[in-house]
Amino acid sequence: MRPIIRSKSIFLIFTLIFLNGCATNSYTDAPPTLGVLYSKYVDIGYDGDIKPFEEVGVVTTDGIVKVQSVDGKSMDQYREYKTSGFYSGGRYQLHLLPGLHTLTLSFHYDKGTGTIAWSKADIPKVISISAGQVIHISWSDNGSTWKALESDGSKALTTIKSDYAELTKGKL
Repeated sequence: MRPIIRSKSIFLIFTLIFLNGCATNSYTDAPPTLGVLYSKYVDIGYDGDIKPFEEVGVVTTDGIVKVQSVDGKSMDQYREYKTSGFYSGGRYQLHLLPGLHTLTLSFHYDKGTGTIAWSKADIPKVISISAGQVIHISWSDNGSTWKALESDGSKALTTIKSDYAELTKGKL
């Protein structure tokens, strides 16, 4: 009798994780790291000294949407702090100076459901961000094309700050 309960519990846990990973309306909807399954990322999308939260805007994704560049500059050229999980999906935040920015976006969908998909071409997304603002970018598709949806991500600010502190602890 006990193994059946464990099996049902494990199935329920993985079902909840999967369902939680499907909705990406905010940063906190993205799957948490769950040990080594999912990743967390912080990219600093500007040069110079690290600025406090009050002086920058933050763009978040669920880890499916990938920021390839900011204003034509590859993300490889910016500072990154991360925990690497088995799946690339997870919590992602990009800190930007206030103003108008062009993000080059792609997507890579791999949440352990057996389906892996990625974009054939990157798309540009122009955003205007203010100091203290949080913009969440989520993936949407209609079967043949995809787009990046923009929404207010400010409800997740406490979690964003917590993840930021965890990932940059002792590195700044």
